[in-house]
Formats: sequence, structure tokens, C-alpha cells
Amino acid sequence: MCYAVFMFILLILQSVILVLLWTNKEKISDAMGQVIESAWERESREAGVFEAIQKSLKCCGVNGVVDYGAILKLPPPSCCENDSCITANFYGGCRRKFIDLVTGSTDNAKYFSLGLIAVELIGFIFACCLANNIRNYKRRNIY
Repeated sequence: MCYAVFMFILLILQSVILVLLWTNKEKISDAMGQVIESAWERESREAGVFEAIQKSLKCCGVNGVVDYGAILKLPPPSCCENDSCITANFYGGCRRKFIDLVTGSTDNAKYFSLGLIAVELIGFIFACCLANNIRNYKRRNIY
């Protein structure tokens, strides 16, 4: 029965986390946008941080190439797909790409969690049935 109790506690905790993920989607998106903005601000002190983000996400600046114009810098080569960096070839902003990436990942996690909760619920029911059968078996053997 102890196993069933732990399964039930785990089921409740996962359900709470799943509800929090579903209800706080905007807060998560805002927090991820703040991550990109803080990396952009850190770029002025530590060169290469934001460039690595741009290379991995294939994006340019926080909101686009205009961010480089605002700080009077030329966009790095990581901002465009090929060697000829003209305005038409620049990638979009990193903020939107990062939010889309995280949102897509959390959507996958939400649906995976739903499936996992269903499997754990079935396991919980079987654990309760097994505990009941063991209790009945012990009680019958007393007589």
C-alpha cells in the first residue's frame, strides 16, 4: 500500500506542475524574453555571448537587425544566412525565436506529462488492487 501512496503523491505533484505550466504560459514567455534581453545587455560587457545565441537560433538581435542600428554597430555575420548580408537576408529577432522554441518544448512536455499521468493513474489503480488482494489473501489464511 505504501507504493500506491507514493504513486498517488507523485500523481498529484505532476498534476500540479502540469496545471502551472498550462496556466502560466504568458509568464513563462515573458521570462524567456527577459533571458534574451539580459543576454543582449550582457553582450556589451562579454563579447560573444549573444553571438552564440544568434548562431544556434539563427536570429539577429533581440527584435531584429534594427537593434544593431540602435547601438550603432554593424550586425555580425551570424545575423544572416549567407555571406552577402543585405537587409533582405537578415534573420528575425531572437526574442520571438527563443520564446517559440521554449513554448514548443513546454507544449511537448505538457502532452508527454498528460500521457505519463494517465499511465501512473493506471499503475496506481493496479497497486491498490494488488494491495487489496494481498490483504484479502492474508486475511483468508488466518482462518
